[in-house]
Amino acid sequence: MNSLIQNKSGSALVLTINRPEVMNAISGQLAQDLHSSILSAENDKSIRAIVITGIGDRAFSTGMDLKERRSMDSDQKWAQSRLLFDLNTAIRNSTLPVIAAINGWCLGGGLELAIYCDLRVASDHSRFGWPEMTLGGYPSGGGAVMLPRIIGEARAKEFFFTAQKLNAQDALKLGLIHQIVSSDHLMSAALEYVSGIELTSPLGLAGLKKSMNSGIDLPYDEAVRVDQAIRRPLESTEDYQEGILAHFEKRRPIFQGK
Repeated sequence: MNSLIQNKSGSALVLTINRPEVMNAISGQLAQDLHSSILSAENDKSIRAIVITGIGDRAFSTGMDLKERRSMDSDQKWAQSRLLFDLNTAIRNSTLPVIAAINGWCLGGGLELAIYCDLRVASDHSRFGWPEMTLGGYPSGGGAVMLPRIIGEARAKEFFFTAQKLNAQDALKLGLIHQIVSSDHLMSAALEYVSGIELTSPLGLAGLKKSMNSGIDLPYDEAVRVDQAIRRPLESTEDYQEGILAHFEKRRPIFQGK
């Protein structure tokens, strides 16, 4: 059975984790396959966004596969962790917006995968947590770095330190997810984001994502310099010229990513 299902829905590449027998836990191979798919999508101009989800309604992902991890020595465990970290880094660095469609349990490495996505929509029965905190370690895929950037240091410490499980409403209040929907509307809600993304310039969106990710930890003046250096080249693109022309012609612009 293929552990990763790939299909297109309009301009969205939908990546579905297909390991229901282990609550969509992430094996080393699955992490590599997801990573490859993220990188490959960069070269397909027909793709405007990526949606990552898990098969079924029990789990988005319960994290790295502990059965696989159980027989590993410390170096092998670390190497497995690097596969998830590399995947998350690829999502953060992608020029495409990445959306997590979360249905059910979203734990550990699965939650790290979700918070590295740009947008997160969850079903109303989703649950979130960090089981690593009770296993002798802490999340190794970059969660300790990313979570405070999303919900703030104080809230992140509380979430990590107490090993609590959050329901969807709690996650929404924290700003961990963007919206809650019923399970049967999860994918349509994710694809609604894509419909909005399709109205934007691919180059403009990619530049904005890079500016925000690069500047968030910089002093204001330096962040401005980075932002302006990213923004300046857009003035001479065909897409920007097309966007202005379409505005005056009162039509939807046709962006080519040029």
